[in-house]
Amino acid sequence: MILAIMVPAVVLADMRLIMMTSDYCPFCRAWERDVGVIYYKSPYAAHLPLTRIDIGTEIPSEMLFKTPVKGTPTFIILQQNEEIDRIQGYDSAEMFWWWLSEHAPK
Repeated sequence: MILAIMVPAVVLADMRLIMMTSDYCPFCRAWERDVGVIYYKSPYAAHLPLTRIDIGTEIPSEMLFKTPVKGTPTFIILQQNEEIDRIQGYDSAEMFWWWLSEHAPK
């Protein structure tokens, strides 16, 4: 008897979205109001699960950022725990979704 195991070509969990945030940041609160409350329902949530990290806390050692985070909000996309892209600040939901769409599965 031969067993066949199907393995997906791409492991989606290899990527994630990190949000560096702070309680005192008005732009973080605006992002939470405009995007954060619906992010988990978006088509990006499965491909880029969201992890929020407070700016004053230690970054897990397995996360490799290209440069230190200097302000909030900062959004960092990690692939296999290495930074592949980032944006700093928040202007509007439209601009955030547009940036995120650049990392949607093809």
